[in-house]
Amino acid sequence: MNDDLKPLFEHLRESEHAATPAWHARFLRAPAPEPRWAPRIAFAAVLACGAAFWLLRPAAPSLADFPPLLDSEPRELFASLDTPSTDFLLPTHLTIHLP
Repeated sequence: MNDDLKPLFEHLRESEHAATPAWHARFLRAPAPEPRWAPRIAFAAVLACGAAFWLLRPAAPSLADFPPLLDSEPRELFASLDTPSTDFLLPTHLTIHLP
């Protein structure tokens, strides 16, 4: 490009910018980003709810809260049962006699 024409084109460019408001310098800048606080507040609310549920959960029962498993008095096996009434269906020689 010819160096003699450079000041002429700069002058034309500046005069066109002044006449055209869309080419104003404030429109050429990128818009400022909007504050993105909504995702942060939602994340903080989820964390707060999780912490509240974790702190308010019922305590797990300890082993001392359960009844003893094999702590019973020794007694006769099937002592609470009466004599079976189905013996009449068996022949007499097959009847089992427990000592």
